[in-house]
Amino acid sequence: MLFNSGEFFVLLGATLLLYPLLARRGQNRMLLVASWVFYAWWDWRFLGLLWLSTIVDFLAARGIEAARARGDAAAPRRWLAASLATNLGALGFFKYWNFFAESTARVLEALGLHASPLTLHVILPAGISFYTFQTLAYTIDVWRGRVRAERDPLDFALFVAFFPQLMAGPIERARRLLPQIRRPRTVTAEDWRVGGWLLFWGLFKKVFIADNLAPLTGWAFHVAEAPSAAQLASVYFGFAIQFYCDFSGYSDMARGIARLFGIQIANNFRLPYFSPNPMALWQRWHRTLAFWFRDYVYGPLSRALGAGPGRAAAALATMGLVGLWHGAAFTFVLWGLAWGVVLVVHRLVRGPIARFVQGRPWARPWRTMLGTLLTFYLWLTLGTFFVAPDAGIAARFLWRFHTGFDSSPGALRDFATVLYYSAPLVAMQIAQLRAGKIDLVPDWPAPVRFAVYAGLTLLLVVMGAEADQEFFYFAF
Repeated sequence: MLFNSGEFFVLLGATLLLYPLLARRGQNRMLLVASWVFYAWWDWRFLGLLWLSTIVDFLAARGIEAARARGDAAAPRRWLAASLATNLGALGFFKYWNFFAESTARVLEALGLHASPLTLHVILPAGISFYTFQTLAYTIDVWRGRVRAERDPLDFALFVAFFPQLMAGPIERARRLLPQIRRPRTVTAEDWRVGGWLLFWGLFKKVFIADNLAPLTGWAFHVAEAPSAAQLASVYFGFAIQFYCDFSGYSDMARGIARLFGIQIANNFRLPYFSPNPMALWQRWHRTLAFWFRDYVYGPLSRALGAGPGRAAAALATMGLVGLWHGAAFTFVLWGLAWGVVLVVHRLVRGPIARFVQGRPWARPWRTMLGTLLTFYLWLTLGTFFVAPDAGIAARFLWRFHTGFDSSPGALRDFATVLYYSAPLVAMQIAQLRAGKIDLVPDWPAPVRFAVYAGLTLLLVVMGAEADQEFFYFAF
């Protein structure tokens, strides 16, 4: 069930109509049932995995607290190990079985050994990368003593399965979402104003911008001959806008839908393409995933390995895992490792750059501008590994892009089309940047808001993509 499909809006409308008629407990139970229906729409068989993760982590958190209350020092680790084994085991099997089986077979054959891998062609359950990380963070935080274990199993089940953010995040923390589930909620006019705008703006970014750009970007990686440098420039820029609008469009819709129920979830994007350096980009892009890896992977690794080279090794390992999280392919790992190298280099040079700029006010805007351009350039080019079918094609495309620029009327036409569909996004983000606020439109006067809604609605009706296309991050 896609956010941009008719059946979803039927489910959402029915849930919103009943919601004000119920007390908190009834609201939570209805949201839980709606979330399970939403998930079962994809494939009802995978509800069992969602329930397994829910039950194991609920019991693990309760077991950790009970063991500590009776002074048992070993049992909390066993409960944590059970949670890690269940969640990572399910994620590893369903997402990475085919990848590791086929990779092992290729390595053995390269060594001259016969290999017949057991390849099951396992289907990836929708949303498993997101809800397993969310429940794991909860159990780890209980084990660390940062949150209390939830007593109500159905409230915890809603925390795991809350349908606006179930399929592609944001990856919520228990200390943010569970208190909102526990307390009574009254939906206000502001909730409807902000939530309605986020839902509409996210839908616009997906249907008008991302889905219209998809035909202009996807072709390049499925042709025998590498495109020209001019064509690649158009494809790279177009894909960056498509990718951003597809994923941030989902996140905006998730935030908007949650807000219509009086629940606020995290903002996953904060103008990432205006980032002045690589570190800032990863603090603004898919923020909940970046902070998850910072808190549960990079932090423990860097403390274990120590400063200096140890911290660099921790960054490389973490970003390699970030790449692997995105997909079972070596190209994703290369993409993550490349960003790990960039982040390590940035850590080395940021001190000398800061010392140079200090006392030279004229250099500060240049540092921001050049840093933003360089960061965006790295995002465009390293993204080749993210979308290329294999590393060889990615390397060939990067070489073609950097070894000369040729004129191409078709590329200029495509680039103009990309700019046309990107214009509403660019205008909105410039306004957000100047105001220093992301959720800007709900605060504008009613006539201005009406004009914005009317103009964007006209674009959607006249030139919105017709097919209901799946969100990009559903594949992860």
